[in-house]
Amino acid sequence: MTRTVIALLTAGAIVATSCGRNEPDFEDVADRALASAGLAAAEADYDSDAKVVHVRGTVASETDRQRAGDVVIAAVGSGAQVANEVTVEGGHAETANDFDDAIETRLNNVVELDRRLNEHAITFDAVNGIVTITGRVPSASVKDQVGTLARNETGVRDVVNSLEVGPNQ
Repeated sequence: MTRTVIALLTAGAIVATSCGRNEPDFEDVADRALASAGLAAAEADYDSDAKVVHVRGTVASETDRQRAGDVVIAAVGSGAQVANEVTVEGGHAETANDFDDAIETRLNNVVELDRRLNEHAITFDAVNGIVTITGRVPSASVKDQVGTLARNETGVRDVVNSLEVGPNQ
């Protein structure tokens, strides 16, 4: 009897896996975790191309902002990267946007001036000092180099390096 139950459970798991989606709904998982943690003011947006969960919204304190990121990281595990772009209430959104635009401009200029990097389609998106890097580069060492370049830029709080490694398509 026990073997039959185990066989049925195993078969059910195989069918569910093969008929289901290839990856979990990270956006839903993250949103549920935020709501359970009492952080409904924050919400998740999953970028399946970059495999990044962007956590956005406005919360009352820096502690809540940090907790929102931690909650989503715990919820999605190693399945996706997390960019905590949550704003603290009372912050100056216009000033933050100006800083983000300046970060993007400086990073784009550095890539443009570097002969080893300017031939690759590298995109920087800064939100509240969190920089998400997308595009394609030829090697892991170039990916690491671009990530380090972004981390060292003034005003950058965190980097989500979603560069793909491989030949240009």
